[in-house]
Amino acid sequence: MERILHKGEKAESADAKNEALTVINNVSVIALSALALVVILSMEFGYFSGFKEVLIDTIFNFRFYPLLIILFPIIFGVLAVGMFSNHEQLRDILVVDITFLTFIMILLLYPVVREEAIFLRISELLGYGINIRIDMTSLVIALLSSFIWLMVTIYAPDYMNKEAHRNRFYLFLMLTFGFILGTVMSGCVFTTFLFFEAMTFSSYMLVVHCETKECIEAGNSYIYMGIMGGLCILLAMILLFINVGTLEYANLAIEMQNLGGLEYFIMGLFIIGFGVKAGLAPLHIWLPKAHPIAPTPASALLSGIMVKIGAYGIIRTTTSFFFPEMHQVTEGFSDSIWISAQTLGAIIIWLGIATMGLGVFMALQQGNIKKMLAFHSVSQMGYIIMGIGVAVYLGYKGAMGYSGAMYHIINHALFKSLLFMVTGAVYLKVGTLDMYKMGGLWRKMPFTFAVSTVAALGITGMPLFNGFASKTLLHHAIEEAFIYGHPSFKIAEVLFIIISAGTACSFIKWTSFIFLGKSPKELENVKGEFPMMNIAMAGLALVIVLIGIFPNFLLDIFIVPAASAVTYDPEFINNYIVDMNIFATSDLLGMIPVYVMGGIIFYLGIKYQLFHLHFPKWFSIEGVLILPFVKLKEFVVLLSHKVSTSKHADTFYSANSVVVEDKRERLQHLNAYSKGTINGDIEEASLIEKFVKCVDKEVNKCEISFINSDVIIYSIILTFLLVFFFMVK
Repeated sequence: MERILHKGEKAESADAKNEALTVINNVSVIALSALALVVILSMEFGYFSGFKEVLIDTIFNFRFYPLLIILFPIIFGVLAVGMFSNHEQLRDILVVDITFLTFIMILLLYPVVREEAIFLRISELLGYGINIRIDMTSLVIALLSSFIWLMVTIYAPDYMNKEAHRNRFYLFLMLTFGFILGTVMSGCVFTTFLFFEAMTFSSYMLVVHCETKECIEAGNSYIYMGIMGGLCILLAMILLFINVGTLEYANLAIEMQNLGGLEYFIMGLFIIGFGVKAGLAPLHIWLPKAHPIAPTPASALLSGIMVKIGAYGIIRTTTSFFFPEMHQVTEGFSDSIWISAQTLGAIIIWLGIATMGLGVFMALQQGNIKKMLAFHSVSQMGYIIMGIGVAVYLGYKGAMGYSGAMYHIINHALFKSLLFMVTGAVYLKVGTLDMYKMGGLWRKMPFTFAVSTVAALGITGMPLFNGFASKTLLHHAIEEAFIYGHPSFKIAEVLFIIISAGTACSFIKWTSFIFLGKSPKELENVKGEFPMMNIAMAGLALVIVLIGIFPNFLLDIFIVPAASAVTYDPEFINNYIVDMNIFATSDLLGMIPVYVMGGIIFYLGIKYQLFHLHFPKWFSIEGVLILPFVKLKEFVVLLSHKVSTSKHADTFYSANSVVVEDKRERLQHLNAYSKGTINGDIEEASLIEKFVKCVDKEVNKCEISFINSDVIIYSIILTFLLVFFFMVK
C-alpha cells in the first residue's frame, strides 16, 4: 500500500512539474512576443536603426526566407506531433513554441516590407511556377493569423484534454497554419489556389474531429462547398490566363475592360470561390453547421482566421484585376477606367449588406451559443464585404472602405476568437451549449465573465473597445458611397445602423442569459476556471482594449501603409485617414441610438417570444435551392405512376404509399424503388418510368462517388490543371 501511495505521489509531483513548465513556457512566450512587437515597431520611430539595417540586408540576401516561414510550421509541426505523440505535454509546449517562432519570423518582415514588397519566384515547380509576394496587405493578415494561432495553441490543451485523437488534431492544426500563410503570401492566383485548396482539405479534419454523425454531415457540407468554391477559382483562373496571359496579382483594369462582359463573369467566379470561405450569403450554409460540432479551438480559428482568408482573396483579386496602375489614372475619381470597378463594387456592397442582415437576424433566433456565434461570423463578414465593396465602388477615392475592411478583419478575428474561447470555457463547466439553460455564471466564473464582456463590447462597437474604430471607418465608407456615388446607398447606411442595433441586442441577450440572472439548480456546483485558457483569453482581451484606447496606432502603422500600396488617391488618404479623429463627437453620439435600439429589440424579443421563431425547412437556403429539384423528382415519379401499367409501378405506388405523410419515408421508398427495379424489368416500364429510374440510379452513383472518392476526383482535376499549365508554358 505504501508503494502504491508513493507511486501516486510521484505521478502527482510529475504532473505538477509539467503543469508548472507549461505555465512558465506560455507566459514567457507571450512576454517575448510583446517585447519583440515593441522592438520591431519602434524601428518605425527611428529606434534600433543599426539593427534595422542589418535585418533588412539579411532578409533581402536570404532569398528563400518567405518560403521558410511557410514551411516552418508544416515541417516542425509534423515532427513535434510525430516524435512526441506519447508525451502530450511536451508536444503541446513544442506546438506553442513553433507557432511563437513563426510569429517572430513574420514580425521581422515588417521593417523590410515597409521599405518595399518582397518577391520570390520558383519557376521550376509545377510548370507555371510558385510565386510569393509579401506586401503590407499580406503581412497584416499573416501577422494576425500567427498571433491568433499562438493564442489558440495556448488555449487548446485544457480544452482538448476531453477530446480523443489529440495528435491528429495538432497535426492538422499546424498543417492548416502553414497553408494559410502560403495563401496570404502568394504572388499569383495559381499559388493562391494551391495553398487555398490545401487549407480546405487540412481544415476539414478539424471540422470532423469528433467523428460523430453530425460532425461527418457538417464536414460533408464544408468540403462540398469548399470544392465548389475551389472549382470556381480554378475556372476563373483558366479564363484569366487564356484571355489576359498572366496569373500574377497585377493591375489589369485596362486588359480586363477589353474582355467585355467576360470580366464580370471571371470576377464573379472569384467572388463565389473566395466567398464560400468568407461566409458570404447565400454561400454561408457550412458555417452554422461546422461551428457547433467542431472542437472550440478549431471553431475559434475557423471564425477568427479561416473566413478572413476568403475576404483577403476578394480584396486581393478585386483591387488587382479591376484597378489600374497609378500612372494610368489621368482624371482621378472621374476617370472612365473606373467604370467596371464601380459596377462590381455596387454589387459587392449589396451582397455585404444582405450578408450582414441575414447573419444578425438568424443569430437572434439561436439558443445554441456556438451556432449564434457562427451566424454572427456571417454578419460580421458582411461588414467586411460591404467595406470591400465601397473600396472597389469608389475606386480612386475608396481608401476609407479598404481601411475599414482591413481594420474590421483584424478586430473581428480578435473578439470572435475570444468569444469562442469563452464558449469553450463555459461548455466545459456547464456541459451544455444552450444559453437558455444557463444563468448566474458571473459569480462562478468571474474572469470568464470579464473577458466575455470585453469581447461583447468589442463586437457591438462600444467606444474604447476595438470594434468602435473599424465600424466607424466602415460607417464613414458607406456614407462616402452615397456622397460620391449613388443616393441609393443612403438606404444601405440606414440598414447598417439597424443591423448594428441587432448585434447589440444579440450580445445583451448573450450576457443576460449566460452570465446574469439566477443560476439553475443544475449549475449550483459549477466553480473554478482553467489557467491556460485564462492566459490566452487575457491576451486577446488586453489587445482588444489597447486597440480601443489607441485606435490610430494600428491605423497608422499597418493599415494606412497597406492602403497606400493600392491605387488610391494619396491626398485623400493623407487628408481623411492619416491621424483621423476616431473619437469625433458625432461618431460617439452615433452609438447611443444603436444601443438604445438594441435594448428595445431585446425587450420586445423577450416579451413577444421573437427569439423563438421557427421557420419551415423550405425557407432555408437548402430548401430554396435543393427542395425544388426533390419536388420535381417526386412529381415525375407520381406522374409515372398514373401513366404506367407496369407491375412494379402498381406494386410500389399503392393508395397508401402515395399519401405517405413522412417525407423521409417517402424518399426512402423512392430510393428503394429506383435501386430495386432499375436492374430488373426495366424493359417493362414506361418511358417516363425508365427516365426516372435511370436518373435515380445515376444520382445515387454520383452521391456515393462524391462521398467516398471526392479527394481522388479532385486530385484528377488538379492533375489535369497542372498538365495544362505545363503544356501552355
